[in-house]
Amino acid sequence: MDLILSDLHANLHALRAVMRYARKRNIDRYVLLGDLVGYGANPNEVLDLVRQMEPRVLVRGNHDRACASPVPDPSFSLPARMAVSWTRGQLTEENAWFLENLPRGPRLLDAGYTIAHGSPVDEDDYLLHPREALMAFDGFDTQVCFFGHTHLPGAYELDEAAQSLSMLGFEPGSWFQLRDDCRYLINPGSVGQPRDRDCRLSFMTYDPVHRRLKLHRLDYDHAGAARAIQAAGLHPHLAERLHHGI
Repeated sequence: MDLILSDLHANLHALRAVMRYARKRNIDRYVLLGDLVGYGANPNEVLDLVRQMEPRVLVRGNHDRACASPVPDPSFSLPARMAVSWTRGQLTEENAWFLENLPRGPRLLDAGYTIAHGSPVDEDDYLLHPREALMAFDGFDTQVCFFGHTHLPGAYELDEAAQSLSMLGFEPGSWFQLRDDCRYLINPGSVGQPRDRDCRLSFMTYDPVHRRLKLHRLDYDHAGAARAIQAAGLHPHLAERLHHGI
């Protein structure tokens, strides 16, 4: 089993909850889809844990790239720019080096699936609409590609024989069986900053042998994560949104 995690965003409270879940089930195969930092108040602690996890594979996200670069990203919102600037000043030398050397996606796993941060065509592209997803299927050759960036759990299912594309939602805690004759773009949602109006953290378990997956939603101390953001002097919007999953 692989745990598919995306968009941790320096949320130590959320990541610890995921790791408690994994330890209880003896799962130690982690796959990370980027944006380890940015927004949250504990970049060093999160990166220290990530390195201890020894992920099977991981890719960088746009916030990882921004926090490792001295050049500001003009596409970021004011709260995001503030968080990037603050994070740069907090990173240890070791963690700054780790961020700077994160690989760009997409990447192919030996289990036969692909991962990316945004679209497998362009790591900065958001896959929010079917027309964008159709183009993204040209960016990988495997049956499955996991992606993040939008913070919204769900999937696109492409039936090439029927020339149809469907958007899928998943019931947390239930296995979803992939169809042999379809290809998939799958988003596990966000560990550190959910945006689907559900404040519970989100991630997935993937069984590459039986080609099935399960969405997980876990409660965690989002109030503690919000207080940490406020104590760090980051933009108050970043704390407030954790309470509402927006």
